[in-house]
Amino acid sequence: MSRAAPEPVAPASRIVEVDVVRGFALGGVLLVNMYLFGADSIAWDCPADRVAFAIKRVFFESKSWTLFSLLFGFGFAVQLQRADARSVRILPSYLRRLSVLFALGAANALLFDGDILMLYAELGLGLLLVHRLPTRVLLLLAIGLMLVFPLGRFVSTWTQPNEMEEVESVAEARAELELDQRTHVYAVGSLAEVVVDNASAIPANPLEDVGSPESGLAVFAMFLVGFLVGRAGILRDVPAHVPPIGRVRVWGLASGFGAMAAERVLAATTGYAVFGPQQVGPGIQLAGDLLFTFGTVALALGYAATLVLAAQSPRGRAALAPLAGVGRLALTVYLTQTLMFTTLFYGYGFGEAFRLGPAAVTAWAVILFGVQVIACQWWLKRFRFGPVEWLWRSLTYLKWQPLRLGPIVTRR
Repeated sequence: MSRAAPEPVAPASRIVEVDVVRGFALGGVLLVNMYLFGADSIAWDCPADRVAFAIKRVFFESKSWTLFSLLFGFGFAVQLQRADARSVRILPSYLRRLSVLFALGAANALLFDGDILMLYAELGLGLLLVHRLPTRVLLLLAIGLMLVFPLGRFVSTWTQPNEMEEVESVAEARAELELDQRTHVYAVGSLAEVVVDNASAIPANPLEDVGSPESGLAVFAMFLVGFLVGRAGILRDVPAHVPPIGRVRVWGLASGFGAMAAERVLAATTGYAVFGPQQVGPGIQLAGDLLFTFGTVALALGYAATLVLAAQSPRGRAALAPLAGVGRLALTVYLTQTLMFTTLFYGYGFGEAFRLGPAAVTAWAVILFGVQVIACQWWLKRFRFGPVEWLWRSLTYLKWQPLRLGPIVTRR
C-alpha cells in the first residue's frame, strides 16, 4: 500500500482553543523577554515599578514559556495522530521541520541570545525517542525533570552551606545599570557587534543552567506534559471534556496562585530568591523552589483551561479571536517581537537598554503586543499563513504552499 504524502494542516482544521492559548502565551513571552534589558534590576524601587515587577513575576514569569512549551509537545502529538490516520511517514518531514526551526532560531539568536527556537528544535528530537513510552512513564519522567532544579539546588546548598553570595544593594544595582548604559554591546554596539557577541549562543545547550527553573530539562518536561495532553485527545473534542477541563481550571488557578503567593511571602520575609543569590538555609530554599516550580506549571495549566473554556461560548470566542489570530501566526509573531524590542533597546535603534524600569517596559510591551494583534488580524484577512509559517511549511513539505486566501478545495 502506498503512503499518502505529508501535508500541512489546513487553516480550517486548526484547533481554535489552542491558538488562543498560544496567543496568550506569546504576550507573556514578549513581556518577560523585554525585562531582560535592565528592568529586572532591583535598582527600580519606586511603587509603580514594584507593582509592575510583581505582576510580571507572579502572573507571567516562567508561566509564559511553560505554556508555549506545552503547546509544542501538544502539536507533536497532533502531528502523530494525523499522520497515523493518513498512513503518512512523519519522520522525514518532522526532521525537516526541526531543521528549519533550528535555522530560524539561529538567525533570531544573532539578535537576541534568549532565543528558544533552537532549543525547541534540539529537544524535539528527544520527543521522537520517547513518544512511544507509556503515559505513566512519560508523566514520571516529566516530574523527575521538574525536580532537577529544586533538588539540585538543595543538595548544592546543603553541601556548601557557607558559600552564600552577597546580595546586591540598590545603590550597587543602579551603578551597574549606569555602567551597562555606557559599555554593554546592546546599549552601544553596532548591529555587526551585536551579531558577533551573540554568535556564541549558537547552538543552544539543553544542559545549560540545569540549576535554573528555566533549563532545557524543564522545557523538555513541558514538552512531555503537552504531548500527553495531545495524545489523550482532550482538546480535539472540548465539549466532551468540559468537566475535567473545569477541574483543571479550578485546581490550576487555586494551587498556582497559592504557590506563587507563598513564594512571594518567603521572598519578602526570608530573603529567598528563585533567581539569583540566596540568603536562606537549604530547607527554606527547597520549599521556595518547589513552590515556584510546581506552582508555575499549575498556573500555566489553569490559564490554559480558563481560556479553553472561555472560548466555548460565542461571546467568549469572539472576545478571544484576536489572541487566536496571534496564535495562528505564532512563529512570525515571536520573531517580529525580537525585531521590535531590539530596535527599542539596542544602540543602533532607540538605545533604551538599561534605561527603562518595570512600569515603562510593561507599558511598551502592551503597546508592541497591541500592534502585533492588529497586524495579525489584518494579515489573516488576506493570507492563509503568516509569512514565516508559510516559509516553514514550504521547506518542511518541499513544496511551495498557497499563501493568499482563495477557494479551498475539499478532499473527499
